[in-house]
Amino acid sequence: MEHTTPDADTADLYGRAVATIADSLAKAMQVDAVTITENSRLFDELGLDSTTVLGLLMTIEEELGMEFDTDDLEQHHFETVGSLAALVREQAGEQAGA
Repeated sequence: MEHTTPDADTADLYGRAVATIADSLAKAMQVDAVTITENSRLFDELGLDSTTVLGLLMTIEEELGMEFDTDDLEQHHFETVGSLAALVREQAGEQAGA
């Protein structure tokens, strides 16, 4: 049985979140997923809008088995793919500790 440390789990979750976000955005925005990196700016580069944000959050929750606390969502979480993935990691950590 493989033992993982909490740091390894959160790093893995961050990577999975980046991949999930990129895949979801690629489908929603009709672009190639390989062009989306963790530094891609969600609104400025990818043209995200409020409707797409809701769909993206629902996809992340479904794919990664978590729920967002909407009271914690702020504009800066949606600056880049990486900032959103960091929020996923943070929210998942809080849910695991609850």
